[in-house]
Amino acid sequence: MEKELNEIRNKFQGGKHKAIDELRTLIDNFPTDDLLYKAHDLLGDFLNFLGQHVEAVQSWSNALKSLEDNPGGIDQLNEQKFLDWINISLAIARTTHRQGLLNIIKIDFILTEIFFYYIR
Repeated sequence: MEKELNEIRNKFQGGKHKAIDELRTLIDNFPTDDLLYKAHDLLGDFLNFLGQHVEAVQSWSNALKSLEDNPGGIDQLNEQKFLDWINISLAIARTTHRQGLLNIIKIDFILTEIFFYYIR
């Protein structure tokens, strides 16, 4: 799936916004792939770039769900996947806060949760 994601990213960056449809098809065709979260993350990035913030947040939420559904949940993520989880969580917090949908207390909770994970 990594190769397909790179090709779709290149098409989108080249101005072909129909690459979003290809990405959605890829997600539908590989619902159990280990990199499914990356596809949802990339879709969120594309949608956010196009100003479709609500849809972007939903896609990023799907990415987090995909990561958290792994056996053992978030506690069993390898270092790279955990960093991706943090980055996706921050993208959601930043975007929803800018839209007025998330208050500072909720953002502080997310950051505190991440901080406590590293302390353990």
